[in-house]
Amino acid sequence: MTTNIEKDFQDLVYHRLQSLPPDTEMSIGGIGELSRDDLLNHVKKLDDIGKTIINVEKDFFDALKTGELYRELYEPSQA
Repeated sequence: MTTNIEKDFQDLVYHRLQSLPPDTEMSIGGIGELSRDDLLNHVKKLDDIGKTIINVEKDFFDALKTGELYRELYEPSQA
């Protein structure tokens, strides 16, 4: 069963992908290159690939929320 929050997040991811240029392609793990329309279809169907895409977006938003993304981009590496 999908909660309202999960459905709202699925819609958010769908609309974020929709805002990409139509000729955009992304590589997802061992799946290979997917066109923007392929990504949209998988998110809409909420199949395994769509769930992976949504989870990647959740990780991105979590990194924004916690500041991890900012630290990775702007703080000097300690390596």
